[in-house]
Parts: sequence; structure tokens; C-alpha cells
Amino acid sequence: LYSFRKQRPPSLLCNWYGELSMDSPDWYDRDPGADDNPAPMYVIFVDAGSRIGYRWETSHGIPIACEVNWLDPEPHRYSIDYEQYIEELEEIKWQVDIYRGYTQPPTEDECKLLLAEYDYLSE
Repeated sequence: LYSFRKQRPPSLLCNWYGELSMDSPDWYDRDPGADDNPAPMYVIFVDAGSRIGYRWETSHGIPIACEVNWLDPEPHRYSIDYEQYIEELEEIKWQVDIYRGYTQPPTEDECKLLLAEYDYLSE
């Protein structure tokens, strides 16, 4: 993923995403009759300043995201884009909620438990 992303300008990949195949042993659908799947089965690129990473997230509505898998090291504190990096990193961290601590999709059982807890807390 890293070399794929580095070889292409960000504007070319602004809407790029990958999707876990339904044939994958890791794929599941919490509610086959529902219009959306709340499990994070899509992977997208994430940029914070000059740093590049990817994360798993849901596909419908407001994305529910996992933590970022960073592919670049954190910029040096005295680099030109460090302030921009910190601002964008805070926004990225704010977007992670239910899947905090997960850098890859949780198992089906973990997902059901997390979503049940989330539904309980949001009532």
C-alpha cells in the first residue's frame, strides 16, 4: 500500500478505498437484512501533514473508523509541516470512537459486543 500511495498524487486517490472480499475468512455481515454493515470492512488512506497511513472503516453514513496504521514515521518536531501534522492528527484521533484500540477489523464476536455496548451507551 505504501509504495502504491507514494507513487500517486493525493488528488488522484482522494476517493480511493479497498474492500475486504466477501470471500475472505475475515468477512462477516452483522445483519444480512440491513442496508449497511457496521463492521469496518473498507480500508482508506489517511494523511496527516506529510505522514501517510491507512485505516479500516465502515461504508455507510458517518464512517466508524479503526485506529490508523501509520506507514511513515512521525515528522520531526521542528519540521515545516509538524504543526499541520498535529492539527490533522487530532482530527483523525477524534474520528475514532467505538473501534478505539483496533488497527484492523475486530472479529465478528468482538464487533457484536462493541456495537451492543455502543447502543447501550447511546440510549
